Amino acid sequence: MREYPQPGERWQHKQGWTVSIIRLTAAPFTVTAVNPEFSHEVLYRYDSDGQLTSGPLAWFEACYRRIAAPPRQQPAAAGGEGGAGPLYLHPSVTFVRYRERLTNPRPEPDADHYSRFL
Repeated sequence: MREYPQPGERWQHKQGWTVSIIRLTAAPFTVTAVNPEFSHEVLYRYDSDGQLTSGPLAWFEACYRRIAAPPRQQPAAAGGEGGAGPLYLHPSVTFVRYRERLTNPRPEPDADHYSRFL
């Protein structure tokens, strides 16, 4: 049985960069009618800069490999909201996340890029 990318999983490209899966969606009917191979699209976020991108599932599976399962969900505490993240802080608390951004430019699309399949 085919294993589709699941939200929260981490995947790595052939050239080394990593992404986190946001969701898998069905492509618009106009795309599916022309090329059924691209019937699903993967929405993912680059771990290096947080940019969101989508691409056809067929191309994504050809260029990426799974490196980590989705993180486990913490069960909610009885009688209240569970978890320990910025979404559960009191509204008066300002949450600032420092994240060092990589300044390396992304490589230009090569012959394996999904846009060449369309």
